[in-house]
Amino acid sequence: MDRNTAGIILAGGQSSRMGRDKAFLPLPGVHPTTFSARLATLLLTTCQEVLLVARDAEQAEQCSLSLPSSLRTTVRVITDRVVQIGPLMGLYSGLSAMHASQALVTAVDTPFLQPALLNFLLEQSRVHPEQLLVPIVEDIPQVLLAIYPRHILPILEARLAEGRRDPRALLQGTSVIKIPEAQLRIFDPQLRSFINLNTPEDFSSYIHD
Repeated sequence: MDRNTAGIILAGGQSSRMGRDKAFLPLPGVHPTTFSARLATLLLTTCQEVLLVARDAEQAEQCSLSLPSSLRTTVRVITDRVVQIGPLMGLYSGLSAMHASQALVTAVDTPFLQPALLNFLLEQSRVHPEQLLVPIVEDIPQVLLAIYPRHILPILEARLAEGRRDPRALLQGTSVIKIPEAQLRIFDPQLRSFINLNTPEDFSSYIHD
């Protein structure tokens, strides 16, 4: 258990391309579970606290009710501080509400996060404490599966004040440690941790493969 790290699940997207809320999509298995419940269960094995960030009070209530009873007392469901801003606001809301000094942040639509990769990222955060750690896949910064220190909150506030919505805005003028794809593949050879399910076709393809 990493006592200095929170797990933050960003669940506040509109899911417009999927046509239904991705937080509640079922992930088949021996014991079928939702995307949000699977990620929360995994993060609870390594993080001192887990927060699920919903877009508004209505979704937050649905998220709470959808979690198994075993998770309802351990996962904190919060809402974006300002609605309809985007993932940068979700990140800001989560970092503001957590008690830990850093967070492993993941999007709810990446349900295949691999335990080995999760542990690797947390180990990197111990090697580089208080640093923003961002994996790189196909030369693209994976800002929705990264380690964020709480001390970047003032930078977040500045980016939001500028009207920015994408977490990639934080990569400008910020010290970032980039984790190359070759290192990531050691722990997740197929990079399943970074698969986003955005459409019904994505869901059908990956869930039933």
